[in-house]
Amino acid sequence: MPHDISQHSNDIRVLLVDDDPDSAEEMKDLLQRMDAQQKIEHNIVELLADALHEISQTHYDLILLDTGLADMPTPSAIRSLRDAFSYAPIIATMKYEDPELAAMWVGEGADECLFVGEMDEASLKRMVEYAIKRYHTYSNLHQQSRTHHVLNTLLSLSLKKMPFDQLLKACLDVILSAPLTDMLHQGAILVSNSDNKQLWMMAHTNLDPELVELCQRVEFGQCLCGRAAETGEIQFTDCIDERHENRTEGMSPHGHYIVPILSRGDVLGVLTLYLREGHLQKEDEIVFLQGVADTLAGIIERARTNDQLALAHQQNSRLLSSLTSILIGVDEKQRISHWNDKAAAIFELTAEQVQGKPIAECPIDWNWKQISNEIETILSNSQKPDRFDSRFKQQNGSNRLLSICVTPYNDSSGHSDGYLLIVDDVTDQKQLESEIQQAQKLQSIGQLAAGIAHEINTPIQYVGDNVRFLRDAFDDIAEIIDSQHNLVEQARTNNIATEQIDQLDEQIDEVDLEYLQEEIPKSIQQTLDGVDRVATIVRAMKEFSHPGSEEKTLTDINKAIESTVTVARNVWKYHAELSLDLQPALPQVPCIPGPVNEVLLNIIVNAAHAIAEKVGESGELGNIIITTESKDDWCVIRISDSGSGIPEDARNHVFDPFFTTKEVGKGTGQGLSLSHKIIVDQHDGELSFETELGIGTTFIIKLPITGEIN
Repeated sequence: MPHDISQHSNDIRVLLVDDDPDSAEEMKDLLQRMDAQQKIEHNIVELLADALHEISQTHYDLILLDTGLADMPTPSAIRSLRDAFSYAPIIATMKYEDPELAAMWVGEGADECLFVGEMDEASLKRMVEYAIKRYHTYSNLHQQSRTHHVLNTLLSLSLKKMPFDQLLKACLDVILSAPLTDMLHQGAILVSNSDNKQLWMMAHTNLDPELVELCQRVEFGQCLCGRAAETGEIQFTDCIDERHENRTEGMSPHGHYIVPILSRGDVLGVLTLYLREGHLQKEDEIVFLQGVADTLAGIIERARTNDQLALAHQQNSRLLSSLTSILIGVDEKQRISHWNDKAAAIFELTAEQVQGKPIAECPIDWNWKQISNEIETILSNSQKPDRFDSRFKQQNGSNRLLSICVTPYNDSSGHSDGYLLIVDDVTDQKQLESEIQQAQKLQSIGQLAAGIAHEINTPIQYVGDNVRFLRDAFDDIAEIIDSQHNLVEQARTNNIATEQIDQLDEQIDEVDLEYLQEEIPKSIQQTLDGVDRVATIVRAMKEFSHPGSEEKTLTDINKAIESTVTVARNVWKYHAELSLDLQPALPQVPCIPGPVNEVLLNIIVNAAHAIAEKVGESGELGNIIITTESKDDWCVIRISDSGSGIPEDARNHVFDPFFTTKEVGKGTGQGLSLSHKIIVDQHDGELSFETELGIGTTFIIKLPITGEIN
């Protein structure tokens, strides 16, 4: 059994390998008599195999090797010892002088070869000191090389793609290969969970399974690892002391370096390394371990960043997949770079079928010429709206309407790298909007129905009265005509009685023929006026409700205003006087007449309600003024009222859906929202207002005169 050697790093540790007890004792005496500045401690083994085992367990500064060992028959046998003890000196000792054999021993790996018969205390001291000095020089160079190798290997590992725990395990194995005196091939890396101030063991080597289980979660401040995390300082111990709170039964004696892994003051984790008991802390070890910790910090941060990027990529992928919009990415060469699940579902083409191919060659039944022209216009003109509509046909033959938004990709220098198409199938939405507009129109008509009935009823009443008057007058005149007819017959026979003439005069006086002659023409004219009035109302109602076109057509805006004013007459006539100042020969405007009529009606009705709210039951009449003019390339319609104006806190919400200042039941908040959509979205026009509290409001409608006609 080898002798115990005390663990003091200032001592010189010598291993004697000699199977001759007398020779070993003589060498031991020489070592003990050496007047060295450092204490020399030694251990003796008898075989090369024992020496190999011993140096695997204990650090030695020097080996004195007897060349006559039983298990080392030739000089080449020293190679195994040199391989295991690569950086420390080996001095071979020979009992008999043989220069050739000595040269062979040196050639195979010995640093020196001494002849024991000629050796004294001084020569041995000189040889040992020289060997130790050379060893330290070589050892320092070797350690620096190994240190750089460890750090470089760690950096290269950080560039590899592997799971986080496997990466830390590989790093730990590299660190444990570092040439630190007394470092055992045992250790662990624990990563901090800053949310609850815990360390989680992510990698370990050669640790007792019970200890691994015990140290899976370590609180900050607990045991040596927790203290290093809490203080941010390296914890060193040369033995198992009271700070070593996490222990297992039969734990072997050892020391520790516990190194905090820090980044900008934050604790990312700790590195724990096992040392032989009694190890003395060295400054160069601290410097090396801090370098290792800094490198580990970069590795952990990089891995966490990669994990966060991967998570963000997964989240973005899930987000893009869950979007109801079609997303088509197009690069600067007009090739498809992105194609989400919605695009695959709508166009019935997978990403694999289209990615990397020119978008112009994509087998979709749409008007690509129109779409590409719109895209080019939008990309070259930032002032143009970035959304347009286009139709396409599905493979089952159904026609759909797409709303396409174009977003350019630009690099930091402003150079275009392509663009993104955000496409929505708005077929159902447009259908719903059409139904909502129709419902709004029906609601408006329903609200006007009673008033229209009243408007029609008034002329119908006096038409009826006049017709009944004409019927009675006709009966009276018919009797006079009959009497005159009888007189004519009697005159032919010259047999006219004076009584008959008197009777006719009485009839004429009775029916007041002169009155009838005066009133009948008036009654007929009034009847015709009433019929014309009814016809006007019916025609206006027809023009308002059924303008005859669902697409843009050249429209007489003045006529549309007159019809709408007529239809809405019963709404405004009790509260306001309405005057028209319409520009003669106003250019016809390309628009969809029905929706424009609805906008006019909605604003006129709102004006009447605003005036009614202001005047209340006073009986006073406000004013509604409607003007038209052509200005530049616009048809400008202004509808002004003398109401109370729009409150300041409501002005930014006037065109918001479902926003209303009216009482519950008197407004849906849809009218102006739909009006804005009709004028701005459907007609590329403008809808704005000017208002002043207590004075009134003017809504301004601008429609382009030069727009396209469908």
